[in-house]
Amino acid sequence: MDIETDPHGEAWKRLLPLARRDTRSLGREDDVPWIYAFVARQREHFKAMTLPSDGLVLLLEGTKEVWFGIEQTTFGAGEAFVASAGVTMDVTNLPNPTSGHYRALFVRLPRPLLVEAARRWPQFVGQSTFGPRSLAVDPTLVDALLHAFGGDDRAVRRLVSPQLAQHRCLELVLVLAERGALSLTPKYAGQSTADAVRQLLRHRLHHPWTVSDVARRLDCSQATLRRRLRAEGESFAKLLLSERLAAARILLAERGAEVADTLAATGFASRSHFAANYRRLYGEVPSSARHRHKGPPAPA
Repeated sequence: MDIETDPHGEAWKRLLPLARRDTRSLGREDDVPWIYAFVARQREHFKAMTLPSDGLVLLLEGTKEVWFGIEQTTFGAGEAFVASAGVTMDVTNLPNPTSGHYRALFVRLPRPLLVEAARRWPQFVGQSTFGPRSLAVDPTLVDALLHAFGGDDRAVRRLVSPQLAQHRCLELVLVLAERGALSLTPKYAGQSTADAVRQLLRHRLHHPWTVSDVARRLDCSQATLRRRLRAEGESFAKLLLSERLAAARILLAERGAEVADTLAATGFASRSHFAANYRRLYGEVPSSARHRHKGPPAPA
């Protein structure tokens, strides 16, 4: 196989056994992460192509031209990019003029996988990934791919459980997220703005949340976030206080946690502020809830 000169080292060539033959016709229509090989001997053009889920595209031979709006990017062997779900692109696949082959891999990254990754690594939720950008197919990325799918084209025929497939692919998702190439999908996507904020806050109540921080993670401006919450009869401050007090109630009344530990776990900086709001909402001081959980003292 005659492959063009590699600008990023030899690591990506370890993926060539996964692209011996075209396997796109063996695709699975489900939410399991999967890998396909695109192999062609003539030019292919796809106009107004839209993907149902995010996917990683890796070029192994030939070139791929991608039109994203008015921007055109060309990818060659040893390069990769993430194609986002719902984004319309024009794509042209061109074989290597020397070997006459075009070879690429496509890794489907379904939403449930990105939801689980967002739960594990919320710091990567909502980061901007506008338009495809080139990623080097380096040893770290190659190792993650081979761990997920094996070292040859039998991967498309190998039956594994959805849970195992997801577990193996989480490493790959983390590599892409750390490089800013993939925005993770929070579980609350599609919910009301207030519910989206609640779900985000609950993951890390101890974090010193600000409107700016939440707006960035939900991929909107502060003004937009405030406007959407106001339309739903909510505010950021009210939601944050409500979530912290609800969590504090569980820690004190159901788990018997110390008040100091409860403050640390729920992000309250002021003990007096916490106590005043807790008493206003629940009609008792925090220590009373903890003592009630522990039960009455033993008789002398």
